[in-house]
Amino acid sequence: MESQESDICPQEDFEMILGEPGIDTLVNSAHEWTDHLPIVVDPTGELPVRNEWAGVHFFDVKVDLTGMHKKHYVYSHKLNKLFVDMGKVVPFQIKWDGQPGLCVRALMMFSVADNLKHPVRRCLTHKHVDDPSNINYQYSEHVLATENDNASYEVNESSNRHSVKVPLNSLQHGCDHILVNYKFMCKTSCTGGLNRSPTDVIFTLENMAGEVFGRQIVGVKICSCPKRDKEREEAIMADPAGKRKMKVKKEDKGQKTLEPPTKKIKQEFVEASPYSSFMITAINPQVAQHLKDHIRKWEEVKSVEWSLPGVPSTPLIEIIDNVAVLPQPYQ
Repeated sequence: MESQESDICPQEDFEMILGEPGIDTLVNSAHEWTDHLPIVVDPTGELPVRNEWAGVHFFDVKVDLTGMHKKHYVYSHKLNKLFVDMGKVVPFQIKWDGQPGLCVRALMMFSVADNLKHPVRRCLTHKHVDDPSNINYQYSEHVLATENDNASYEVNESSNRHSVKVPLNSLQHGCDHILVNYKFMCKTSCTGGLNRSPTDVIFTLENMAGEVFGRQIVGVKICSCPKRDKEREEAIMADPAGKRKMKVKKEDKGQKTLEPPTKKIKQEFVEASPYSSFMITAINPQVAQHLKDHIRKWEEVKSVEWSLPGVPSTPLIEIIDNVAVLPQPYQ
């Protein structure tokens, strides 16, 4: 009697008969397939990814420049940075290929290494319920707000990062983007909030499950004088060593400028007597003339000292702070 194993069809023949892969082949194929699945990274985690990425949907974000004439905000192409007054509306152009079922998330994040892990939140003054900026605004901790009625404000429980998510409607015919209006509800200079630390807004294109399909970054500074701060930061970028020429104020026509005195503006020989002469060195010309007028009297005093042994010598006068020097006998 033949063994039971001889009656069983080998695995290779089994696959050939059925025309389907065996269990081992299915398992290996499953591993290869899962290796190519996209890794879902939390866009609001402790350290969100900061690499810009257009992705398969050609995602892009730009500041809409049509409203810059109102002077509430300006955009610097050199810095890729928005300068905006607090509470003012800024329209952003959200571009993608029109794929339905997607949304755009906006997250504020510090851009310097020391503060990367810290969430961006409003200061104590602006988040107070009685602050005028909170009229009709209930998200007191969120610096970034939007006027979209369908937006959802979210807080990551582990990282405590605040973000706002807006669903993307279908694109209109002949238009490659939609406008989303954002506002910034705190200032960069606020103590206890942004603390003058540079910030970026990270825009991510996501589906409803939170999978990221694109990412764009725009720098932002919330200030009272957007145009002034923009020009200042662009000048610093153009001359990082700080060697800019200082502006010289124009002098009034009737005003005379006094040049600083040199170390020796008066130096001349004076004959104190037929037997001795001296050299006067003075900084102040008035003091030099005074010494010249009294040089002979000084010589008389020294003559008495020389004729009377034991008489203490007259001390030499030491003038400090650029005034004068008492003349010494000149040989």
